[in-house]
Formats: sequence, C-alpha cells, structure tokens
Amino acid sequence: MGHILENIVYLELLRRGYKVYDLEVDFVAENRDDLKYYQVALTVRDEKVLERELKSLQKTRDHYPKYLITYDMDL
Repeated sequence: MGHILENIVYLELLRRGYKVYDLEVDFVAENRDDLKYYQVALTVRDEKVLERELKSLQKTRDHYPKYLITYDMDL
C-alpha cells in the first residue's frame, strides 16, 4: 500500500504541473514559482518510522515547504 500511496502523490504532483525529482526525500516538486518537499508513508504510528520519515525532510535545510503525507486518519 505504501508504494501505491507514493504513486498517487507522484501522479498528482505531475498533474499539477510540477517537475518531480526522486531524491533522499521521496519527492521534490518544482515549478517556475515554487519548490516543495514531500515524504510519503503509509503510516507513522511507530515512533521509529515517524523519526525516519521526518529525518529525510529535516536534512533539507532551506525555507521551502516540507510535507509528510500518510494514510493515518486520526493523527
């Protein structure tokens, strides 16, 4: 399911007109006005998983928005 969720996010970013790069963070989305970072995980209920997913975003030390997308409904 995690890979399916990543594919959904990837296709939606493309649909919105972003160039999408696959780096240490799951996706870097760029268009001529914007740059955003996306980390995608099926769940981050396990503290170690949450820590791992956030670590990738924290390594990008710039001012651009960073998002963690999960399927968790009640966090």
